[in-house]
Order: sequence, then C-alpha cells, then structure tokens
Amino acid sequence: MSGGAAIAERGEHMLDLAGVSYRLRPSHQAMRAIEAKTERSSLELVRMGNVGALSLDQLGAIAAELIRAGAEDEMGRAVHTDRIGELIYEQGVAGVTFRLTAVLADAVSGGRKASGEAKAAAAATTETAGAA
Repeated sequence: MSGGAAIAERGEHMLDLAGVSYRLRPSHQAMRAIEAKTERSSLELVRMGNVGALSLDQLGAIAAELIRAGAEDEMGRAVHTDRIGELIYEQGVAGVTFRLTAVLADAVSGGRKASGEAKAAAAATTETAGAA
C-alpha cells in the first residue's frame, strides 16, 4: 500500500500491520481529524502515548487518519478505523503505540509542512572559537 519503502531522509514513517506496510503522513488535515476523533489535543496525545495511556480506539483512529493521509491508492484511503484497531491489537499494542507516538511527536515539533511532508533540514553551521 505504501508504494515503496520509507525513506528516512524524507522523514517518512511506516507502520506494518498484518504484512502490509502503510505510509503514515502527519498532515495538518490528518492531525485535525485525529484531534476531533479522539477529543484530545495533539500535545496531549503525545503525552498519553509516552506513558502508554492511549486506548485501542484512540490508536485505531490515529493510525487510520495517518494511513489515509499517506495513502497512494483508494485501498489505503478507505481503511476502516475499527479494522486498523484490530490489526494493532494483533500486531502488539506496545510497539504500535511507540511508533504512533513518534509520528505525533514529529508532527508537533514543527518539522512538517501542512501536507505532512518533512521540512528541509536547516543547514548546519560550524563556528569555531577564535584563538587569541
């Protein structure tokens, strides 16, 4: 469903469920939908994820919205929240919680465009202390 492997340099996130790799894209639209469906702010969801307090329903909603935003085909855009929740349960809640929390943290850090694509990394500058 992903149309290819995630490329770390492009800041892509992937989630494997039942042998299918899904691209997760934290777009502005997806994040707003996640907040609406979970009735929690993005920052609150990150905090909840960090302490393992996300429910199966919340995990399903988060994953489904991120999958829809990253989908390249109709099948990916048509994922059902309840089914994704079941697949998360089967895959293992702890590992999926870690992955989704990382995506949410990435989204709230300011490193994303509204489309969900990673912003270009700022050029690193090296300053050396002058010798006296």
